[in-house]
Amino acid sequence: MNSTEARIERLESRIAIEDLLSGYCHGFDGPDRDLLRTLWTEDAVFDLGPAFGEPAEGVEAIMAKAEELWAAVPVTYHWMANQIITIDADTARAKSELDCFAVSRQDGPTQVAGVYTDRFERRDGVWKFRHRVFDLQLWAPLNGWAATAGSKADQTKI
Repeated sequence: MNSTEARIERLESRIAIEDLLSGYCHGFDGPDRDLLRTLWTEDAVFDLGPAFGEPAEGVEAIMAKAEELWAAVPVTYHWMANQIITIDADTARAKSELDCFAVSRQDGPTQVAGVYTDRFERRDGVWKFRHRVFDLQLWAPLNGWAATAGSKADQTKI
């Protein structure tokens, strides 16, 4: 492969990984179960840290974890930023910062922040999460906040 082809492949991989990171946000926020299911290798590990229980291993366990999260926190709006992505052939790593507005059944409207550390693998030409770890930095209930009339947050009965 010449240097131009290698550079194009690296750029295509980076874009695919950025789309994967965005797909995670849309999958959780929708929620879009079908999309979320497609983002993981069959042997993926999803570790949200001690605040959210034990890590989930495998797609079915990850989807079960997602259902638990949606039951406890039915409204989320994830924003990922400041991604640092390192690609090495068919594996990659990333670190991303999260800012998330959520409506928790326990705490009501809540601001969440943290850092994701990811490992990805390209299998059969498709990039997917292989290992995702979340380091929670902030869980701040927003007392006195009110949802916009007619919004998803307004329509969710907490």
